[in-house]
Amino acid sequence: MYLYLASAIVTSPCPLLAAEAANDFSPQVCMPVPSHSAWIPLQLDIAEYTDSAGVISVDALELALEACVDDGDRLHDQVEWTEPLIEYDSWLNRRLAIALRGWGDIVEKKGSDPGSLRTLREMEELAEWACLTLHNRSRQLARHSNWCPALDEAGALVTQKKQTRAWGRRWKKAVQDVAIRHRNLTTISPWDVFPRQKQADLRYMDLLPLTRFADSLSFQRDMSISHWNVNDFKGFHKRVSAIVQSNRGAELIAKQV
Repeated sequence: MYLYLASAIVTSPCPLLAAEAANDFSPQVCMPVPSHSAWIPLQLDIAEYTDSAGVISVDALELALEACVDDGDRLHDQVEWTEPLIEYDSWLNRRLAIALRGWGDIVEKKGSDPGSLRTLREMEELAEWACLTLHNRSRQLARHSNWCPALDEAGALVTQKKQTRAWGRRWKKAVQDVAIRHRNLTTISPWDVFPRQKQADLRYMDLLPLTRFADSLSFQRDMSISHWNVNDFKGFHKRVSAIVQSNRGAELIAKQV
């Protein structure tokens, strides 16, 4: 688990908010996080919104995704945080850790080949749509200047650095276009590409690219790996680490306004 901690980051679907180094670990959300950060953990098992053949009930799933955002937003105002710095982060960033689960279970229900590129593309489309649905709901809540205050803080820093009113106006226009209510929204566990409550079938590792659609990686595991050998375990960690590294570099800097 801690193999990923040194290189992990958490990203934001908002292009105005920089990715952050995850230099701590939160057992509550089971993932690497920035120090003194406040997270509301929620889970949504996408497999529960499929029939026996793995066909998605899109309308029901969309409502469930939007409800997660609404519930998490309310909880930020209800939770009594234990530390002042964490309480401040809750106000500033309104972070959600909505764990999207059941990827391997859906592939198994469909009877699809987990090593097929076609299967990966189908699941990527689903993951992209689910994350976009959450993002759009957060954007809806951010309208009428109700975005997370981190955007105002970032804007003040940019305007101070550029020292021009034009940059301030440009930032405000950008915020109006892309503001969100929650700095972070989604998390996916690499272990969730495997069907749960079973021995982990190595073929399902080809679905690991699904994790790149989330803002962060969690490490909740509900399957057995007792049959894996050392090389299996190393191969899994190398593939996850490669995905983590691909999200670094330029992602640590907010995109240009």
